[in-house]
Amino acid sequence: MDKLNVVVLTSDIDLRIYIKNRIIADDIVIAGYSDFSDAAKLKVLGMFPDIVLCAATGSVGDDIFQFIQNLLCDIHGCVVVLMTDSIDVKLASTAAQFGIRGVIPLDISSEELEENLRRVYFLEQQRLLDTNVSKRVRSKSIGFFGGKGGTGKTTVAANVASLLAKKGKRVMLVDCDLQFGDISLAMDLEPKDTIVELVQDRNGITIENINSFSMIHNTGASVLCGPKSPEYAEYVKPEHIEKIVDTMRPYYEYIILDLPPAFSDVSISALENCDQIILVYNMDILSLKNAKVCVSILDQLQFKEKVKIVINKSMNGLIKAKDFEKMFEMPIFAQLPYDAKSATLSVNKGQPLVISLPRSEISKCLDSLTNKIIHDD
Repeated sequence: MDKLNVVVLTSDIDLRIYIKNRIIADDIVIAGYSDFSDAAKLKVLGMFPDIVLCAATGSVGDDIFQFIQNLLCDIHGCVVVLMTDSIDVKLASTAAQFGIRGVIPLDISSEELEENLRRVYFLEQQRLLDTNVSKRVRSKSIGFFGGKGGTGKTTVAANVASLLAKKGKRVMLVDCDLQFGDISLAMDLEPKDTIVELVQDRNGITIENINSFSMIHNTGASVLCGPKSPEYAEYVKPEHIEKIVDTMRPYYEYIILDLPPAFSDVSISALENCDQIILVYNMDILSLKNAKVCVSILDQLQFKEKVKIVINKSMNGLIKAKDFEKMFEMPIFAQLPYDAKSATLSVNKGQPLVISLPRSEISKCLDSLTNKIIHDD
């Protein structure tokens, strides 16, 4: 599983050392430290924290509460916890008013601290999920597609979904590659239930059931995993995909569909229900030929106006990006650099690149792609 990223906020160097020695579990890491200065908020946002742990001795000043309030206005999907040596009813009440999810004593043991952090984060994710059920939003469904395997389509879809969630968007990632989908591996999830159990449930496809059969990734994205074995794919029909997407639209800002590398009844139904189709291809002659056939079929299905082309594993060679642009008479939406080492490491760890290697060049390009998707609305 992905680790919980904790950012420690305190102006006391001794407290930083104290907390560092208290957090020793393998599934919780301290992503960085900061204080409560005006420049600190931007620094914290850049660390993508799951938990912000504020620590102080003595009375907790109004400046700390005000800082937390301003921080929570700009950062979504994380939880704020306060550690102090002076806990009383008034402090707990004030902390709750400012959005702090837990108040913990400084002398707590390592095991209790770590368990508290896990629990408040889980409860916060559940609260956000419950919010999804009640709040109506404008939705956009995006299908990641390609007529051939090995282009990195699943990797791009998983990273875009993770970044959208990190940016505070309500995101559902659906594995529609029903025979050989790898979303659960890419996100290091072990689903108890999948899309197969959802479509077979006697209560039907409802938003409550969708949320129940999906999982929440540490990035905050909800994930509906594909079947555990290829033979179960036949249980999912085209009308199920249409119903799932239509049911989710009022509750999720972005619905990301990772589609199989082939045209089938299910994939065509998914493509029909996409607002945007992102074709992921590599810069080689096989991809160029395959893309030509794929775009031609999408044109016949009257889906071409939805199409955006993303070049993955971009590098200097015989085939250029302009060859794709010239053939399809459309600009390349984004190019992602070739970085086999980082991509392989990410896949083997089961962590999206933007989480495991956020400062790498490919992660920066993925972030740029995600911003283009948001601004393209």
